[in-house]
Amino acid sequence: MTAEPRPAYGLSFNPGALTDLRALPQDIRDRALDLIEGVVRARITGPELAYELSEYRKLYLGAGAEWRIVYRLQKAPSSSQYTVEAHIVAVRPRARHEVYDVVRARVNQPRPPAGPRVHAARTVPPQLQSNAPQPAPRADPTASPAPPWRPADLFTSPTPHTEPKGPQR
Repeated sequence: MTAEPRPAYGLSFNPGALTDLRALPQDIRDRALDLIEGVVRARITGPELAYELSEYRKLYLGAGAEWRIVYRLQKAPSSSQYTVEAHIVAVRPRARHEVYDVVRARVNQPRPPAGPRVHAARTVPPQLQSNAPQPAPRADPTASPAPPWRPADLFTSPTPHTEPKGPQR
């Protein structure tokens, strides 16, 4: 029987990531630990995140990849026997980008300000903000009522046509 080779990286956890792992269903937790072992042994490298979290990587977890493990390869402390360690920041559901918001909070990285287009896309129109019935618009009391519509109005123009036919020269 051969001994497994020494892991390529050390391993550290954000305290919140340990809580995340404990809260996972057993089958997801087992798969998460297998993926983390793959990272530590340099068999797996997840894709990089973008923008303000570009130094972090993610691993897909679950049957439909509905969970994410977010980690970073960073310099290990001087007391470690490794030069690089995999630092696990979060193991959370991806739904509504919750995991990325949690990572930003755990590493004190504020969400970048959104521009006017993003703000407009994220806002809810005033018509959808409330389920209360909207009041009907009031009619102007000084306006004269419109004449009643008749079927014959479909075939007659409202003003008589008095111009001669054909092009004028």
